Amino acid sequence: MLKYSVVFFLVQLIGINLHAQYRSGNAGRITVISDSQPFILSLNGVVYNDRPELQVTIDGLSDQLYAISTLISGRGQREMERRQIAVRNENGDYVEMIFKVGNQRNTRSRGQHINLFAQIPIDMSSIDNGNGVAYAYGAPGRPIHLDDGPDMGIPPINSITPISRAELDRLFSLMNREAFDDAKFKIINPIFSETTLRVEQISEIMKRFQWDDGKLKVAKAAYGNCSDKRNYSTLSGNFTFLGNKNELLDFIEKQQRMK
Repeated sequence: MLKYSVVFFLVQLIGINLHAQYRSGNAGRITVISDSQPFILSLNGVVYNDRPELQVTIDGLSDQLYAISTLISGRGQREMERRQIAVRNENGDYVEMIFKVGNQRNTRSRGQHINLFAQIPIDMSSIDNGNGVAYAYGAPGRPIHLDDGPDMGIPPINSITPISRAELDRLFSLMNREAFDDAKFKIINPIFSETTLRVEQISEIMKRFQWDDGKLKVAKAAYGNCSDKRNYSTLSGNFTFLGNKNELLDFIEKQQRMK
């Protein structure tokens, strides 16, 4: 009986050790590479690398869906985009999604310029960070080393950072191509959860919308991470109709009561 108990214990111990060795990481990763054309990478509308690179990685991604876009400058400047990217596989494990920037003459349509190159479980990933730059999600403009530990100065995952003037201008450029407020809102909406904005910046965004309904959606969406909420009521001056002004003021009052 003792022999069987020992064998059972050893089997259980081996199983625990194997599970510990092969369990998936606790966050996903997106890497974009290009053979010859350096690019600027944006994730959910936020620019991460200020300088064009051949390889960019964004680490620390969670369960939400992501959209990436690459801007290749120079002659024939173009922007490519890929949406609805998940960083878990069919088993629910976090993975590194590796995309390759395709050459325009080798692709059939605009949506195929960023092609899926590989999907690798995080624990098996061996992307060489030395060939490019890497960033923690929510911390654009601050490169990290992927093998850094939590005490090595990595910005906290999902930290909220101020949006830069260059990022905002780039988003405005994309919005200017759209004729309808709904399309403009889809472009600008992702930044409200990932960056901090000042009231004057939110006002600038609202003025890009033709109708009060779009302006109101912006004002409500941007409230959570606004850095100077004490001035938020001044945004009511961007509305044409009294009803929308009052709706924003009521919204602000409700948010303040919920503190």
